[in-house]
Amino acid sequence: MPSCHLVHDLPPFDAQHHLRVVVETPRGANIKIKYDEDLGCFSLSRILPLGVTYPYDFGFVPQTLAQDGDPLDVMVLIDALTYPGVVISCRLLGALQVEERGLRGRPNHRLVAVPAKAARKDELRNFSDLGRRMQQELERFFVMSSSFTSKDPVVRGWVGPDAAYEMVQRSTARYKERQAARKERQNVAHAVQSVGAVIPNSAVLAPSVVTPSPLPTSASVRPVEPTAEDRPSEVTESPVKSSQSPT
Repeated sequence: MPSCHLVHDLPPFDAQHHLRVVVETPRGANIKIKYDEDLGCFSLSRILPLGVTYPYDFGFVPQTLAQDGDPLDVMVLIDALTYPGVVISCRLLGALQVEERGLRGRPNHRLVAVPAKAARKDELRNFSDLGRRMQQELERFFVMSSSFTSKDPVVRGWVGPDAAYEMVQRSTARYKERQAARKERQNVAHAVQSVGAVIPNSAVLAPSVVTPSPLPTSASVRPVEPTAEDRPSEVTESPVKSSQSPT
């Protein structure tokens, strides 16, 4: 049975152009679970502060790269209980803009969505449909869940579904650029290895030996006769005539 890498092999949208979300941490969990891209499995990220649990499913959009270096985060407002690795087709309601002022100082926005097949959520089309109280509770959760870490998050406000969709588009473009750069580096490394395999090691490691020409001996050295151009020109002195006439 072929395996599927949840980050690289799964498209971000399904056939109906619904956003795909891979669940990492299900609702009710008091730990943060993260998909380890290198290991291809889910691992414990951290334990949340006492009394703090995830109100809904939390996951990521595959084939995206957010500004924090991870796939784009999504909170899925679902009433049922799911598990890590479950893929949910969702409809975007908007995004909560969060800036982490800690050591790295970077944006870490959270998309907010509802399952496309959730009939009880069908009337929700925008984050404003949630009501101000629920918006504030979600804001408070994202701040409290990062307590006792170096992130120091601050909420910068909400944006609607159109702006959230643009975040996904930018993240997918950033992901494609990173993958293209990785592929180029792999091709260069493969080319270098191929050249090293063609050239024998003896030809690469053994230095070429140059035999110096023998120096001429004294018997073989003959004096060089100066040429006409090298000889000094003979100066002929003309006789000096006396200005006095002989007596």
